[in-house]
Amino acid sequence: MMCIMLPSIFLASSSYCVVAKSVFNRLNEQPYVVELDHHEDGGRIQEVLFDRVGRRTVPQIFVNGQHIGGADDLDVAVKSGALEGLLCTC
Repeated sequence: MMCIMLPSIFLASSSYCVVAKSVFNRLNEQPYVVELDHHEDGGRIQEVLFDRVGRRTVPQIFVNGQHIGGADDLDVAVKSGALEGLLCTC
């Protein structure tokens, strides 16, 4: 069996999306960010995201493999404490 290590926080973003990045910065978390507008396969990645989560908009945020959603969804997860629970792997 092959084990693939994924980053705990994955952020499909663009260079002009700053809200989600600033939230994680305030929380002292380091997401793995793919800037789709600067990635040669950005369009294809966006299509795969649409197939997976039904959204083409950025940012799209995943924490420990679970899709959080976009920036508004991240805000809700922070305020409700749900994000803290997802980040805790203890």
